[in-house]
Amino acid sequence: GSIIIIEGLLVYIYGFDHNPPHIHVRKGEEKFTVTIKDRIVEGRAKSSSIAVINEFLDKYEDEVLEIWNKAQRGEKIDKISH
Repeated sequence: GSIIIIEGLLVYIYGFDHNPPHIHVRKGEEKFTVTIKDRIVEGRAKSSSIAVINEFLDKYEDEVLEIWNKAQRGEKIDKISH
């Protein structure tokens, strides 16, 4: 489910998704994933969007990983309030 919308970027995490832990991001034509730890980007993304997501992960990495882990166990996940 969606965990945050930041500067128009929809960030979400799927339950029972494949490793490594990653987030999905969508905005208009952009659709990409970013690994939480290594920040590896796959898909179509603008550099400005990647910068926003990296800044977000710098701040919330632990919280995002905790949400990832919950989602993989099939638990309800919460949105991040910022």
